[in-house]
Amino acid sequence: MRSCAVVQKNMKIPNNLKHESQGIKLEPSATGAKGAIHEKKGSEPFAPREGMGQRSAARSGIHRNITLKRLMLDFGQAIRCQQPMVRILGRPFARSRRRVEIDITYRCNMRCLNCNRSATQAPAAIDMPVAQIKAFLHDSVAAGIRWERIRLLGGEPTLHPELSAIVTLLETYRCRHNPTLRIVICTNGSGPQVRNALSALSPKIVVKNTLKSDRQRLFRPFNLAPVDQRRHRFADFGCGCRIIEDCGLGLTPQGYYPCAIAGGIDRIFGFGLGRRSLPAVDDEMTDLLERFCPLCGHFGFARPTRKPRISRTWRRGYERYRRRQTRI
Repeated sequence: MRSCAVVQKNMKIPNNLKHESQGIKLEPSATGAKGAIHEKKGSEPFAPREGMGQRSAARSGIHRNITLKRLMLDFGQAIRCQQPMVRILGRPFARSRRRVEIDITYRCNMRCLNCNRSATQAPAAIDMPVAQIKAFLHDSVAAGIRWERIRLLGGEPTLHPELSAIVTLLETYRCRHNPTLRIVICTNGSGPQVRNALSALSPKIVVKNTLKSDRQRLFRPFNLAPVDQRRHRFADFGCGCRIIEDCGLGLTPQGYYPCAIAGGIDRIFGFGLGRRSLPAVDDEMTDLLERFCPLCGHFGFARPTRKPRISRTWRRGYERYRRRQTRI
């Protein structure tokens, strides 16, 4: 493994991204290739899948969001989050303090039905400002938080026009403050623009690749709001679900949420409830769980589908969103 000094020598940070407070000092280098670290030429068009080597990723291919194990976990959480169970056993989930997912853009080159960021249902060219990433890293260092994993998502994160600057910031933060951090990009792996962006990444960036195509995959019916279904009438929505632990805190252009999906919901409904600064360690964000979980099809259990399924609350939500956009 190369030292931080060698990494910084090969990373180019734009002058306008310097940050010198609270121990973070990002300086431009005289050499380097647009924020990417290249240890060898002729790399695979896809970077390795999470936890896999590059060659293994090329052979095994696809990260799947729907598996038997995950469906069983979903079924179990649907039972566990009912009010009678919670009164006896307490709430089963707590938001992560060591993992974070950052929705850096809502741009996407795919049109997946049931998208849980509404990139198909309500497309938008919204990009997170690089300054918001800088503020997150600054606050993390100031609070003494050492993240175990930071994931970049979207939309399709490789479509962010300043992806290289964002990756450079994260790698510099890892070198200076958190050497065991895993930086992960979640991508659909589809199309030449996406593949070119992936091939330019440092080998030290892990890629979670779903390798999607025009054929619709199985998805959970995200737009079936639990609040519209009688079977959830005894649910304790303050429980959240396993996503808040497994995936982690969400940072989106709308602010911080217990998960990034909640930020995508807020984009559509326009509540404006995201935390404006990094939540304190003792902030369980239960108020946001109680607001957004009744709208999220990931709460509890629902049979996966390839067809769009949308309940009354979501139909109204998208209609209001479109009306707001026409007035802008």
